[in-house]
Amino acid sequence: MRLRCVFNRSEMLADHQRGRVADVETLYPLSVGLEYVVVGMGLWENILSVLVRDDWGKPCFAPAGLFELGTHAVPAEWRFALCSGIRASGRGLWTEPCGAVWGYQELVDDPAHAAALEERDAAALTIFTRRLAEAEWSSPRLTDT
Repeated sequence: MRLRCVFNRSEMLADHQRGRVADVETLYPLSVGLEYVVVGMGLWENILSVLVRDDWGKPCFAPAGLFELGTHAVPAEWRFALCSGIRASGRGLWTEPCGAVWGYQELVDDPAHAAALEERDAAALTIFTRRLAEAEWSSPRLTDT
């Protein structure tokens, strides 16, 4: 699946599209107008984020509100899981922010994988790079559809 970036600043998002500790003026390393291959999605703190490779070549969980709206097919090889955060509310959401996750096997099956990506763990980055290459090969460009 590919999405086109329409905003790269968090100030363009409504308050409910940013996390509780998110900075209002965050600049995401994404380029407006470019297409990004999505290899996963997560619902954290009731905010839908997509996992893409940013302009620095690193994994980036970016709010879905930064991308063009539309209908997209979910890749057949993706997995899905409801996380314990789906039952959390109030204070519980602080300790269990993940409500759901979609994407490649390791992202869904290993609860620590997303955090390892954010921490730039070498093994997690290797998996991400491999899964991204597979997705780039199988995902048609938006202009081709």
